[in-house]
Amino acid sequence: MKLCEECHKAAAAVFLKLAVNNKVTETHLCPACAAKKGIGLGLETGAFNISDIVGNMSGYFKDFLPPERKTLRCKDCGLKYSEFKETGRLGCPECYVIFEPQLTELMARIHGAAQHAGRAYAGGAALKLSRAETSRRLEELRAALKVAVAREDFEGAARLRDAMKALEGRHG
Repeated sequence: MKLCEECHKAAAAVFLKLAVNNKVTETHLCPACAAKKGIGLGLETGAFNISDIVGNMSGYFKDFLPPERKTLRCKDCGLKYSEFKETGRLGCPECYVIFEPQLTELMARIHGAAQHAGRAYAGGAALKLSRAETSRRLEELRAALKVAVAREDFEGAARLRDAMKALEGRHG
């Protein structure tokens, strides 16, 4: 029987195993200390709700952030990295520079890469399309235009027509 790692008095009934930054940490808590940390499992009443467990544990994970990430702060707006982790929102453009290594790691973990590899914004720099790709896209737009006209969706048809003109203008 393990004792609670917080109070060292009661028997541990809540066992947490957390993996943070490839480091596994085990924590053993009694129900009272788990409740103090916001980890109420609802087992006392027989009501087991997984959203309660996951939702209440978010504050607990802050304890496992490396010290440099707890104290890392934007020099312009004062936002701490730990606050960013809670809200998911950066405070100012300088935050992107200050938190760049952490954001790069986060993007790589979430998306599998930190470098953008998808489509470019339509209002941005023009894409370099091959003639074959341009003709394929034009055929798709023509088919969609026919469908839009048949449905009498004239606004949609006008947008498709404009897109066709823009594509034709690239390879005139």
